[in-house]
Amino acid sequence: MKIVSVIPLKKSTLKSDLTYFTSSNIEPGDVVSVMLKSKKVLAMVTSTEELKNEKSNIKSANFGLKKIIENKGSSIFRKEYLESIFDTSKYFVQNRNSCLLALIPNVLIENYEKILKIKKQNNENKKEYENANNLKTEKLLFQYRTEDRVSIYRTYIRESFARNKSVIMILPTQFDIEKFSKLLSRGTEQFTFTMHSGISAKKNLATCEKILASLHPVFILCTPPYLAIPKNDIGTIIMEHENSSAYKTIARPHVDLRTFVEIYASKINAKFILAGDMLRFETIKRQETDNINPLHPLSFRTDFGGEIDIIARKNESEKKFKIMEDDSINAIKRRLENKENVFIFSLRKGLGTMTACRDCGTTVGCKKCGAPLVLYSSHKGEKRMFACNRCEMGADGDLACSSCGGWNLISLGIGTDTVYEELKKLFPKTNVFKLDKESTKTAASAKKIINEFENNSGSILVGTEMVFYYIKKKVSLSIIASFDSLWSIPNYKMGEKITQILFSMIENTSDQIIIQTKNEKDDAILAIKSGNLLPFVRDELENRKTLNYPPFTRFMKITCLGDKEETAKRRKALSEVFKNYSPEIFSGFIAKYKGKYVTNALIRIEPNEWSLPELKENSTMKEDLYNKLSALPPGYEIFVDPEDLL
Repeated sequence: MKIVSVIPLKKSTLKSDLTYFTSSNIEPGDVVSVMLKSKKVLAMVTSTEELKNEKSNIKSANFGLKKIIENKGSSIFRKEYLESIFDTSKYFVQNRNSCLLALIPNVLIENYEKILKIKKQNNENKKEYENANNLKTEKLLFQYRTEDRVSIYRTYIRESFARNKSVIMILPTQFDIEKFSKLLSRGTEQFTFTMHSGISAKKNLATCEKILASLHPVFILCTPPYLAIPKNDIGTIIMEHENSSAYKTIARPHVDLRTFVEIYASKINAKFILAGDMLRFETIKRQETDNINPLHPLSFRTDFGGEIDIIARKNESEKKFKIMEDDSINAIKRRLENKENVFIFSLRKGLGTMTACRDCGTTVGCKKCGAPLVLYSSHKGEKRMFACNRCEMGADGDLACSSCGGWNLISLGIGTDTVYEELKKLFPKTNVFKLDKESTKTAASAKKIINEFENNSGSILVGTEMVFYYIKKKVSLSIIASFDSLWSIPNYKMGEKITQILFSMIENTSDQIIIQTKNEKDDAILAIKSGNLLPFVRDELENRKTLNYPPFTRFMKITCLGDKEETAKRRKALSEVFKNYSPEIFSGFIAKYKGKYVTNALIRIEPNEWSLPELKENSTMKEDLYNKLSALPPGYEIFVDPEDLL
């Protein structure tokens, strides 16, 4: 008789393994059927123990053990895939069960029996796979323009097919998958497959069946969880758009999917290529720190065939402030006269980035979470209202100052609504479209706006970064309405973020880019204007080294919420528990969230002291620190390698 610990393959509030008993021969990694809350579900076996060794624990338990219903045998998922999930959960100090469910698509769980049958019918050559395991994992950097990468990919995929090896390209969004599929599938359509959560379960299952049944190598474009498909001939995994923040999960479990993919590629000895127009600066540094070679010499040239013009904003009085400078307006007029389309970029949605009282200087904040309220215009522009971008709480547009009771409020900064309203006044006979998270709640509505914009020559589109996910055709003119607002976000990676935005504009613009700014000598602007970003990247990395920021140290952030009394106790507890790691404890950038005070604790550690062999040679993980972090109650959120310190 055996005692078996399992992870149910079903989303639930349970965060720990469940225990059952069986007389069957069951091993870790097997999949079994168990009863959970009166329902039969699949579960992954994590460990087994002989009953005689656990008798005392069973007798003292306040519940009765249930019997395992059926053993489905070894999991359809590759052992390396499951190991990668568990290693990822440890690296990011996240719940193992939550990571397992987040990284195995529901379509594979719900159709487990079908996939198991297909896998048995189309069992691949194990000898070839075992030989592949003797090869050393090769990691490469690939920083080139999109057109050049696509050309090289086409050749590379065909060469991989000739070696009987499949290629998987990981992309962050559905839009990216659709875009690269069109660019790369020509000539190999029957062996090219796409999978993501935007595709119906029925179509994803059919695709999975075709992939597993194919005796020919395949090219798969997918989001990270679809690496779970048990394909044994994977020769290369390409991490495309490596710099995308979409690879970071928003809700728990807090993991970086790029790290997960790299761990998996290393475990199966697949060639791993980190690619994009502009890689993350910390990735570029890995040439030196991790001896990762470039596939081709890294290109830091913008290679923009058009003009980049810098328009200096004049320090005029508030009443004379212009949203669009005269030179920008004239440039727009010329494009519209030629029936060409124009894109105006604004960093933030709304009429401004914040609202303040002119009389006492108080910022208008959200009553619920304390974040600055942003003034918005209704869809038809008939009404104005305040909204919180953090908790989405709304308020009437005729709000008074909470400090002095005055009505003399002013919206500061330039948001999409402000630019949109200004352009409607300047060009009343022109179609002006707006695309941001406030005006479009779904991907379908965003696609509709883009289609209308691109099908109406001589139109203007105002939008945030969201535009770059959906736009398909290049515009002749792009304008950054307020470059200076880009630096308003308190993020140590903002310089890197700005170059990514500018690269996206270059990729989607054919003739001219205009940057409106008060600081013509900004380093990022001068770098883009020069066409060579290498000096800027070097300076940014040198600044991070001076400040002891990543990649020269590893950041770990602990966040918790509480009232004044709880906050004081938690600050003291964090200081005591992590005293050997000199935690820096501070309030959140937004001091309150949902009526609770935000407390952050930052721990810095040497990168080699918190890593995995699959990520960095000769690295370890401080077990003492891991034990302390993993012992924190659920009310504490842990972020390893956080994007910001807010």
